[in-house]
Amino acid sequence: MIAKGRHPSIDAVRAELGDTGSKTTIHKYLRELEAEESTAGVPVSDAIQALVAQLAEQLKAEAESTVKAVRTEFSSERTQYQQQAAALTASLADSRRELVAMSQQLESAQCQLADVQQRLQQEQLARHTAELRTQDLIERLAVAERHQASLEEKHRHAREALDHFRTAAREQREQETRRHEHQVHSVQAELRQAQQAAAVKQEQLTQMNKEAAALAAELAANKQAIYLEKEVSRRLERKLEQLQAMEAHAATLESQAADARARTREAETLLTAAQETCSQLRQQNAGLEAQLTSLGQSRMLEQRINELQTAVFGTNKPNTFPESQGRDTTT
Repeated sequence: MIAKGRHPSIDAVRAELGDTGSKTTIHKYLRELEAEESTAGVPVSDAIQALVAQLAEQLKAEAESTVKAVRTEFSSERTQYQQQAAALTASLADSRRELVAMSQQLESAQCQLADVQQRLQQEQLARHTAELRTQDLIERLAVAERHQASLEEKHRHAREALDHFRTAAREQREQETRRHEHQVHSVQAELRQAQQAAAVKQEQLTQMNKEAAALAAELAANKQAIYLEKEVSRRLERKLEQLQAMEAHAATLESQAADARARTREAETLLTAAQETCSQLRQQNAGLEAQLTSLGQSRMLEQRINELQTAVFGTNKPNTFPESQGRDTTT
């Protein structure tokens, strides 16, 4: 390069060498070349050469010390960089593992979401069907309640009429019984009196028969007494006829009382049938309440699904049937 008239700098030498070679080595040879040129051109004394050599050794020692320090620092920094790189590699591996785990969780969440959406659609369809069923049950319950109220009203009227009839029949029976007993006692008292009088008259007649011969003069008086006795007998016969009429009337009253008891049994039969109908209606009401309770459980399931959507998405998914919410509240 000098022969060609070119300055042999470090970069020029590396370019001639094909961009290879250590810059330090090239620099050392260039300095030796410069030293040779300066020595060849100007005579230098031994003392100056010794000084230059000493300075060169000192410069070399300082340069080696500096290089050593730089190498030590570079080694320390390289060690730190390697540690940091290892830490970053480990962190990257952890991040990749977390990414894989999150990807798996995401896929699982997407599967769960698809399942939840399908179940939600099924629940919404079931809820819509349940709402229609509930509306029908409410209408049927209203009809049943009106029918039950009508039956209870009829039952109340029948019970009031039955109570009134029982009270009237009992009062009439008690009055007839008291009247009959009073009449029987009266007739029995008169009959006893008539029997006593007949016994007395029989004794008198017996005595008269014994004294007929001696009491001929008293025959007219005896005939009059006999006439009176006949009158008493006729009165007794009339009393007996009245007693027989009263017995017939009592039999009629007994027949009427039997009819009243038969009507009472019919009314009690109607009352029993009405009570059975009320019991059936109460059972139907219990069934309707159970269905309403099942519908409330389906609403609780829907609330649970909404909570699950909130946990997955962070917000509630809009309800597909907004008009059913108001109907649920009304129900």
